[in-house]
Amino acid sequence: MTNGFRYYPTIRSSFIYKLFVSCLVTLFAIYAHRFLPLKTLQVVPAHDVQANLYSEDNSAGVPMASWLNSDKLIWQCNIEDNGKSHGCGANIVLAKEATGTGVDLSGYDRVNIDLEYSGDATLFRFFTRNFVEGFSKKDDLNSARFSNALIPVQYINSDLSISFSEFFVAEWWVNTYQVPRQYMRTDFNHTNVFGIDLSYPTPPGIHRFHLKKLEFVGLWVSKEEWHLGILIFWISAIFILGGYNLWQLKRQHLAERLRLDSLISQNSVLESETNHYKQLSRLDQLTGLLNRHGLTYYIDKNFSEEQYRQVSLIIIDIDFFKRINDSYGHSGGDMVLQKIALALRDNVRNNDYSARWGGEEFAIVLPSTTLDEARTIAEHLRSLVASMQFEEFPDLQVTISVGVGAIDGIEPFHMLFRRVDIALYQAKAQGRNRVVVV
Repeated sequence: MTNGFRYYPTIRSSFIYKLFVSCLVTLFAIYAHRFLPLKTLQVVPAHDVQANLYSEDNSAGVPMASWLNSDKLIWQCNIEDNGKSHGCGANIVLAKEATGTGVDLSGYDRVNIDLEYSGDATLFRFFTRNFVEGFSKKDDLNSARFSNALIPVQYINSDLSISFSEFFVAEWWVNTYQVPRQYMRTDFNHTNVFGIDLSYPTPPGIHRFHLKKLEFVGLWVSKEEWHLGILIFWISAIFILGGYNLWQLKRQHLAERLRLDSLISQNSVLESETNHYKQLSRLDQLTGLLNRHGLTYYIDKNFSEEQYRQVSLIIIDIDFFKRINDSYGHSGGDMVLQKIALALRDNVRNNDYSARWGGEEFAIVLPSTTLDEARTIAEHLRSLVASMQFEEFPDLQVTISVGVGAIDGIEPFHMLFRRVDIALYQAKAQGRNRVVVV
């Protein structure tokens, strides 16, 4: 028993114990997010709700929508059965004025509604009008983005919760205003009004509504922000602890400097060798593929003049890469290189060797591979790169030019490389974004 107590402090100070405790704390922090309080923006009930009805006039020239009790938000739509389609609904104004720039609802993720309804409708439409900076006009509510969610009537006469993910931008609004692509996604930053109506066309007859509750609900801290905060905390802790340990190491270094004077010459040799091996590192640090040295080492080792083997070679060059760097910066160019390298790594076989040959050029050595097989792989890679999407640069399209060749075990490898390199330049001369086989 005494020995057990003796080693307990040692266990608590061990790295594994600290890592275990840190993992438990992290898991607890992640799980605790679900217990965070919600934030609520209650619109109804309230004393100063600004609401208005909209509808067409019937054959007698009277609006089909009318208030039964505007203070309690009770209204009806008396839809005339004249063979025509009619719309009828209500707008709840969220901003100071319906045609303003709106209020920010981006911090909420759903809307809770208590709506009492009687009538023969089968489908309800709930919608928002969002002011779009640079597109909507402040004096024209119809130019505001129209996002709606369609809910079957059986869900209406009970507490209804609609996630913002259920809303989508209406096609008629896109077509009517010739909306550019960047404005076709839902956005709740500048919300003018929240609307309720029956899905168009509205069935004839009397439809009565009583809006008892309208509130927007969300988290004070989103799950993504919470997890990011945990990540930032641990990164900061690692940096602080790392800095402290470095400081401790520096003190130890200063204390032992005299003792290490006799080893300076050996240390100098070791540093030279270390630098030498760093320079000869066979991996490209940006892409994680083999670098030129690494691929050359593999070729020399496996395809020397004394070791003739069947092998295919693919050389890839990114088209107009300088233009990419000029337009998107070197960080954009690096991102393109990394994504193409990942595509090469994921779409070649386990026994193939991919390398960044230099700049925007890649090479793939395919042992025991026929020319037709290499052509198929090259065409697949070309098509894959041409269809790549870049989230940071949605308008960026990247293509590659590819040269392909093979030897049957008689021709030296360096001759194959020369022929494939010429094929690559032929691909570029023929218009790029193509595969040339020699």
